[in-house]
Amino acid sequence: MKKVIYCAALLCAAVMVSCGGKKASTGICVGDESTLDSLSYAIGSNIGWGISGEMPEMKFDWEALSNSTEEALLAADGNDAEHQAAIAVLQAFFSQERPNRMTEFIGQQLQADSTQQPDFSNFDIFNNEDERKNVSKAYGCDLGTNLRNSRMPIQTYWVKKGLVEASAGTATMTADDSQAYIQNYFMTVLPTQNAEASKAWLAEVEKEKGVQKTESGLLYRIERAGDETLKPVASDIVNVDYEGTLRDGSVFDSSYQRGEPIEFSLQGVIPGWTEGLQYVGKGGKITLWIPAELAYGQRGAGSIGPNEALKFVVELHDIKSSSQAEDEE
Repeated sequence: MKKVIYCAALLCAAVMVSCGGKKASTGICVGDESTLDSLSYAIGSNIGWGISGEMPEMKFDWEALSNSTEEALLAADGNDAEHQAAIAVLQAFFSQERPNRMTEFIGQQLQADSTQQPDFSNFDIFNNEDERKNVSKAYGCDLGTNLRNSRMPIQTYWVKKGLVEASAGTATMTADDSQAYIQNYFMTVLPTQNAEASKAWLAEVEKEKGVQKTESGLLYRIERAGDETLKPVASDIVNVDYEGTLRDGSVFDSSYQRGEPIEFSLQGVIPGWTEGLQYVGKGGKITLWIPAELAYGQRGAGSIGPNEALKFVVELHDIKSSSQAEDEE
């Protein structure tokens, strides 16, 4: 099922920060009700306003939804089983029950007055309280899991408060205010935080034994030299195994986890890879610490946030020239 989140910014990755309260492994915590966390409140209120505005027929049990969101956010070891069960509930409801009931309601409205647009404000999609609670809990579980995976520094108390208050129309941030706050965070605050943290991280890495620095700012360490007479050039195709991590140690990509190496042209990857793989021989192993400007820059990519430096451990299994690859085809 598609993620049921009403703020596009939530799909971006975020910097990890520490905060008071009960922590989950991703830097998420309960927070302190006496100290407003504006980002968390903006996230909650933005989603609450979005649901209320886009799906007025969904008269959720907001207490059940917000509690389920918090449980998923704070799940210390993840909640894959619970999340899959929640997705099954949501798929059944949103692909079958909701469309059928909406069609029936619209038909009744048009029969009563075909000149007016259907008014969903007083329409309740749920048949009974058990269904309302089950769907609300499933929605919250999906929401909390997706927020957790975004790696944002979230305080669950303020997300819940924003959700509930916006759904009731009493949030201190309007829909526009919350959207503007989140956009500023991702476009200005987060890139600056990531740039500063990445710079400090790379400065510490540079002090480690065996780490070399190139003119471009790339850091690398040869873990196993391999055949130094057989090193790739930028136009070559390489076969490698690798693992990519963020500065907090989170793995964002791994051929090891997929169970098979990958083959690609060095001209078709990020500059840090193109340069770095040329320092190791066939059969060798290298660790690369890549500044953001040699990786995904200010835009980031997927779970990689703007201005984030990256670490890769790479084993170079084989090298082919572009002409060899063409002959094999």
